[in-house]
Amino acid sequence: MLEHATGLFQSNRTAMSTTTSNPQKALGTLSPRDVPIQQLPVVELSAKHVRRAGELAKDRNKSYHQIDGGTTFGANDSLTSHQTGILGEMAIAELYATDIDTEVHPFGDGGIDVHLWEGVTADVKATKTDKMQYPQLLVCDDNTLTADLYFVTHITDWHSDAAKVRVLGYATRSQVAEKTPYPHPGSTKNYVVEPEELTLPPLVQASHE
Repeated sequence: MLEHATGLFQSNRTAMSTTTSNPQKALGTLSPRDVPIQQLPVVELSAKHVRRAGELAKDRNKSYHQIDGGTTFGANDSLTSHQTGILGEMAIAELYATDIDTEVHPFGDGGIDVHLWEGVTADVKATKTDKMQYPQLLVCDDNTLTADLYFVTHITDWHSDAAKVRVLGYATRSQVAEKTPYPHPGSTKNYVVEPEELTLPPLVQASHE
């Protein structure tokens, strides 16, 4: 399954000239830290996307409270947290020409946000922090690791009529599972994958000239 995903990643990449801090790294193992931040893909979402994200967030938030969804972090409240997450999902869906899961699941979505293509699933994590350019991948330890790939997205601009979302990279399920969860941030236990451990989104290719 993941071998199939990797093959498609290699064949579908768009060439971009990059400068890498570690020229001995093989193509396909470069991290977001190895290229200039400006060369990472940024997805521009329209006012329609932002409105739809708000509508879906209200539906998900209602379900979240009904099942006592627990603590959210990285946002002012659970509604904002849902909106942030949905914008991240929409960015990945736009980038790979697919759709997000718009169904409201009474007991959670099972850890899968986007079906990239047949047999390959993704869980998308999003943040709108202004304290760092390369946020960590955080996966709550009370979630079953069911997705094949775990993406990190960073909302760098967000207004009522548009949003810009940078896609930093991804980790595989096995990479996440290898981590030992610990309280971060705050008291919430998470699997934590550092930015330099992520793999670039499969639209970025380094060329060594």
